[in-house]
Amino acid sequence: MADKNILLIDAAGMSISLLAKKMDDYSKTNNLGYSVEGVADSAGPEKIESNKPIAIMIAPQVSYLFDKYEKEYGKDIPVGKIEMVSYGMMDAPKVIKATEDVISSKK
Repeated sequence: MADKNILLIDAAGMSISLLAKKMDDYSKTNNLGYSVEGVADSAGPEKIESNKPIAIMIAPQVSYLFDKYEKEYGKDIPVGKIEMVSYGMMDAPKVIKATEDVISSKK
């Protein structure tokens, strides 16, 4: 298992799981060391507690959840928003880059 967990959050956990799988595959293919999981908002807190992600990324259709996650976890874990076009295109490299940018901005 990779050392660097990234957690993606959306409303139901279905479409985000497709993006998470693409990101996870891209990470493995390119030896980036990320493990990516997509879950519903309702499962987010439990996954954060158990997986200790290095970043939390919020899907565009639930961008209203950003403030909730930023307030609750932002002090210790970088929280970002997934850009709409990258999400719609399921563009794993762009979302990984955006995640890395969020992580870098919090250092």
